[in-house]
Amino acid sequence: MRRVTLARLVASIAALLYLAPALAISVTKLTYDAPKDQLVMTIAYRGTNPDHQFRVQWDKCTRLDDERMQILGLLIDDQPNDHARQDFTKPMRIDLRDFTCRPSKVTIRTSAGFFTSIDIPAPKTKWSPPQPGSDPRNAP
Repeated sequence: MRRVTLARLVASIAALLYLAPALAISVTKLTYDAPKDQLVMTIAYRGTNPDHQFRVQWDKCTRLDDERMQILGLLIDDQPNDHARQDFTKPMRIDLRDFTCRPSKVTIRTSAGFFTSIDIPAPKTKWSPPQPGSDPRNAP
């Protein structure tokens, strides 16, 4: 009798896990691509299909004790109720050219409680001062 009850319990738990929505979303890699001025992440998630789309919902920018700012971004899945049946990864790039919260510590958080952070430098200015000796009028 106990074997039958234990077997039913195990089968019930397995069925619940099979039908559970995909809540386990994590960022497996978070980097800053300086030449393209982009935040680059690899998102790992579980679901029934590879067609999930993600977006970041940004919180307000706050100042840290040093010269940096800090901002929190919540990673949102467009298919939060998809059943967790298969592992997938998806790259995501966020253009930071118009990102005003800089230099900053950027933290990406998921609804499952996962979070990771990266420091983003101040934006490069379009104007740079002339280098010594580059102006022919200053030639010796």
